[in-house]
Order: sequence, then C-alpha cells, then structure tokens
Amino acid sequence: IPGRDSTEYILVFEPHLPALKKPLEPYCLSFMFYNDSKKQQLMATLTREKDQLSKSIDLYRKMFDTTNQLVAEMKCQVKEAETREAVLKNELKKHQIELPQTNTLQYVDSLLKKKMLEQEGVMKQPRRTCTLPNYPKGNQDILGKIAHLAQIEDNEAAKVISWHLASDMDCVVTLTTETARSIFDETQGRQQVLPLDSIYKKTLPDWSRPLPHLRNGRTLFRPIGNPVFARDLLTFPDNIEHCQTVFGMLLGDTIIIDNLDAANHYRKEVVKITHCPTLLTREGDRIRSNGKFGGLQNKAPPMDKLRGMVFGAPMPKLYSTISVQIDLLQQYRAAVIKFDSVNKDLDLHLQSLNTPEMQKRKQELAEQEKSLKLVKQKLGMTPALSDKGAESLLQPIILDISDTPIPPKRMRRDTVKKLYR
Repeated sequence: IPGRDSTEYILVFEPHLPALKKPLEPYCLSFMFYNDSKKQQLMATLTREKDQLSKSIDLYRKMFDTTNQLVAEMKCQVKEAETREAVLKNELKKHQIELPQTNTLQYVDSLLKKKMLEQEGVMKQPRRTCTLPNYPKGNQDILGKIAHLAQIEDNEAAKVISWHLASDMDCVVTLTTETARSIFDETQGRQQVLPLDSIYKKTLPDWSRPLPHLRNGRTLFRPIGNPVFARDLLTFPDNIEHCQTVFGMLLGDTIIIDNLDAANHYRKEVVKITHCPTLLTREGDRIRSNGKFGGLQNKAPPMDKLRGMVFGAPMPKLYSTISVQIDLLQQYRAAVIKFDSVNKDLDLHLQSLNTPEMQKRKQELAEQEKSLKLVKQKLGMTPALSDKGAESLLQPIILDISDTPIPPKRMRRDTVKKLYR
C-alpha cells in the first residue's frame, strides 16, 4: 500500500489464541509517514520538542494535582475538626455546661481546674470501706476476697447483706481449681477458696428474671416494703461477668425488703404462687427460704460489730458526673486546639499558592501547553483552526495486514540489500 505523506498510520495487532477463554485486547502502534527526507528531519526535531514539552507539562500537572489533592485533604481535616468541636460542644450542653462565644479556651481551662478541685473534694469525703485485708493478687487467676469484689451504696442494705454473707466474706475467688489448690497449700488449709471453674452455671439465677410477684408483665399482688433482689444492689468495680457468677451463686434470688412485717406479708402472698426465696430486711432481720425467722441467728448486729467485714460504698454519683464533665472538657479543649491548628495550616498553604513563584509556574505551564499545541499542529497531529479540510485529511489510516502474505526469507534479504544500495 503506498504511503500518504504527512499521515498517521496505526498498526493493530490482534492475537488469535483459541486456548484463551478471555480474548486479549489488541495492541495499537501509531507512526507518522513522510516521503520527503528534509521534512522527515524537521518532523523528527518537532517530535523531540513535542516529547520534551509533554514531559515538562506532565511534571507541572503532577505538581499541581498533588497540590490540589493536599488542599482537598486539608479542607477535609478542617471539616472533621469543626464537626468534632460542634459534637463535643453539644455533649457539654447536655451535661449542663454552656460555653461562651469568645475566649473559649481560657474559660475551659478555668472550668477544668474548678471541676478537678470538686472531684478531689468528693474523693476525700468519708465513705464506707472494707477493712478486711485483701489477698495478694500475684496471679492473674486470683480475683480477690469476696468482701472486695462488690460495693453497695445503701448503708442498711450493705449491713444486712454483709452479715448474711459473713461466712463467705473472707473467701478468695480464683478462676481455676489449680490456683485455689495452690492457695490452700500455701496457707496450710486455713484460707477459704472458691474456684469459678467448679461452679455449675446452669443453676445460677437469671439476672433479668422479675421478682416473684411479677409474671408475664402482670403484678400478681401489690407488695409493701419496696422489695428488690439483693443482687441488684451490688455494683462491681472489676470483672463484672465473673462477679455476677459468684454473687449469683451466693445470693441466688435473695430479696431485700423494708421491715419484718413487709417481709412476712410478701412471703405469705408469694407461697400461694411459687417458692419464696430468703428475705432480708433493711432493719436487719432475715426470713430464711424455709420460712424460719427470729433469734440471734436471724438478726444482723450493728455495723461496728461486723469488724470491717462489710462491702464498701461506691464513689458518689456526683463523682461520676464530675468525671464525665472533666473528660468532655478535656476532649473539647483538644478539639478546639486541633481545629485552630488545621485551619492555620490550610490558610498558610492557600497563601503559598498565590506567591509570585507559584504564579510564574502556572504561567510557564500555560505557555508550554500553547507551544505543544502549535508543535502538534505542525506535526499534523492537531488540525489547524483555519484549515477546514485538514480534519478529514489527517484521519489515521488503519492497515489490515492480516491477509498480507509474508515473503520468503531470501526475498526479504534481497529487499534489505536493495534498500542499503
């Protein structure tokens, strides 16, 4: 096929491989054809110039793309920091803390100092503590003595439950029988131990089960004396799941109620329906699950007679409230600083984009793009705007050589020799 001067040709290589399940994409190789040696030399020079300009423009564009991407990421950081600040401000409002519009950081710092002093004051307030020495926790399998595993807020409930569990308060709870046996041996059998892996868990009470006078959402009779499961009055500072197992086994469905009269009334009504568990009164009386009450064995002594073997009181609710407020204030302070920092970084970066040096680079890019367009026009790769017929003349020609016979090797050698002559 005779070549056409100043025409771009494209060789399309289409592999035919029947063994492949998915066909390969054809490979296209484009080239320009010229039938004038001087023109070829000129075009070669223009091609080198085009390649240099394209490479330079690509570097500029990558630099500007990187810059734009960085700006986008910084704007995203600013937005996230602003949102975080707004969320924390709203949370503080829910916790009765209003913030001023100006001098926010100074106000937060002052309020933090005040709240920390309040927290320290609450911590120093006298409260009930267990004075029974705990067992050394040298092994992670040792949870500690039962007296130290739970806390009870109400003084009367703490007294009667501590007395009810008096024989168990000194017992050391362990996760495994091996550790329990080790403690038993070290103390020559003097220390009570309770391994959790020896508890039959299917007999433990369901902590979500309602009181006996409630069934299927209905009240079977109206109780007096504010009955409540004893286990529901316990709070566990650590190892909640293990402690629920321990006290579920020790207390079962034991109920706390105001006084003996209310307890007798409650038991009399419950036994009409189902089995009645042990009842403890806030005044210190006990009605056993078999109905027996009275005598010294069923009357709790005064608190001071328990010799420190009493469940401690948890921190007051005010302590928890102040702790949450302090935590939110510290988070808000950090969020304000972060927002201010990322905002300043963004402003500085945006200012750097308007420096004379950056403007010069943008101008250089525009000039190089203009020069590249002119070079392409000279190469015939881009039609000139004034040449209306150029577009149709410069369409690439696709050569179909799939059916072209391949000449024998000797003929190809002779052709090469003639070309060199």
